[in-house]
Amino acid sequence: MPLPEVIDRYTIARLKLERMGSGFLKKEVETYERAMAEFKRRGVKIKNKWIRDLYRINGKIWDNEFPIRNEQEGGMTLAEIGRIAVKVRDLNIRRAKVKNEIVRKTGLGFMDVAIEGCGVGKHLK
Repeated sequence: MPLPEVIDRYTIARLKLERMGSGFLKKEVETYERAMAEFKRRGVKIKNKWIRDLYRINGKIWDNEFPIRNEQEGGMTLAEIGRIAVKVRDLNIRRAKVKNEIVRKTGLGFMDVAIEGCGVGKHLK
């Protein structure tokens, strides 16, 4: 698995463990920690900033999506859902930028070209 995906999934697994507390999630977190340790063993420098940034962004995505996931029929207007969707889209753009930075700095993984230029759906020529 490419390093940007390992770090991203690690932060998501940590959030799940902290917020849901299921024991099986601890094993998932540990698996991603071992994967990052292996990258480090091979000489790859993993910046704590990348982990912190993805943890914060993924936490904000979770917080924004939570009201929709727990929505009871008719409780939210489409306008409210739309505002949340725009926030989540913007957070996903920030998330992809962090992952792209990891690719640029380490040479590992794949660039998300759809977000370059800050527009969803824009692609590099």
